[in-house]
Amino acid sequence: MVLVLSALKDDLLAVFQSMRDGGDKAFADKIAAACKKFAESGSITTVDTGAVSAGTFTGAGTGGISCDDVPCADAIMAVCTTMTGMTSGGDAYLAAQLAAAIHNMVLTGEVNCNVTGSVVALSGTASPLSGTAKGTLTGVLAPMQAAFLSAFQSMSKMTEGGDDYLAAQMAAAFDAYLKGGIAATQGQGAISGSAGAGAMT
Repeated sequence: MVLVLSALKDDLLAVFQSMRDGGDKAFADKIAAACKKFAESGSITTVDTGAVSAGTFTGAGTGGISCDDVPCADAIMAVCTTMTGMTSGGDAYLAAQLAAAIHNMVLTGEVNCNVTGSVVALSGTASPLSGTAKGTLTGVLAPMQAAFLSAFQSMSKMTEGGDDYLAAQMAAAFDAYLKGGIAATQGQGAISGSAGAGAMT
């Protein structure tokens, strides 16, 4: 699987167009769920190396990330509650807090990869070796936050097409965040001692 930008854009657009149904709680839940679904649709590949019990391991991993959208939804709901009492600074506050909620959901997610490769023993003999690896995906928060803020500010000046514009801009920002993130994994079991580094596509 690979990230499909249009799929996230469509999911976000559906959320914005149904904002009158269910209020802030439904909005928070649906935004978090859409971002979780998108992140989990991506494929993570890694290059894995290190000293394992059988020798020196070299391999490659493929997998993805699992995220918990409940804390993200709770954080977005808290933002909505706070904003009801704000008279200024709403765009900047929303951009910062929404980006942080999504960032934290990804940062606390678990990357799981299946790793295949070979191990070279002290004798010099090479043999196939495979296993699993777990880790994290770490993205850079600031560009996503800045993109959200720019989108909110531009949308406030629009008289039509705002939902579609916002969905497209937010989707692009999150897509770039995920693809720019660094996956770091640690080998488990037979490949314990190896480490993987890679990215999401």
